[in-house]
Amino acid sequence: MWFLFPLLAGACIWYNYESLEWKTVAFNGLFILFLLASLTVYISFRKKELTAIWKGFFSWGDILFIIAVTPLFETVQYIYFFTFGTILTLMIHLLFARGEGRKTIPYAGYLSLVSVAYLIFTEQINHFFLFLNGSR
Repeated sequence: MWFLFPLLAGACIWYNYESLEWKTVAFNGLFILFLLASLTVYISFRKKELTAIWKGFFSWGDILFIIAVTPLFETVQYIYFFTFGTILTLMIHLLFARGEGRKTIPYAGYLSLVSVAYLIFTEQINHFFLFLNGSR
């Protein structure tokens, strides 16, 4: 249901409105664009033909979800969120889909669970990110 993604983006903007900087949202969007372009190049290289990643590799729902949540994060936090969220998504999928024989991962669904966990534990997670960056 495509109309949920603009609603989600609006909710993310509303949630983070006081500290939201549009420059940061633009950088996050550029990060996603870079990743999707890199993935397209990689898959096209592997298949030896230009390949659209939304045809069998990454669904439009996944792409729209990762774009919709960009207002929630500063750029470094977004990179951490995307990286750790993707790893956690794979771990959740491996844990819950054992024996099902699924060939696809519901990335946006699992990443939304990670997003909710982030919103609940924001303060603790931010302290962890500061620790990773060497700040106290």
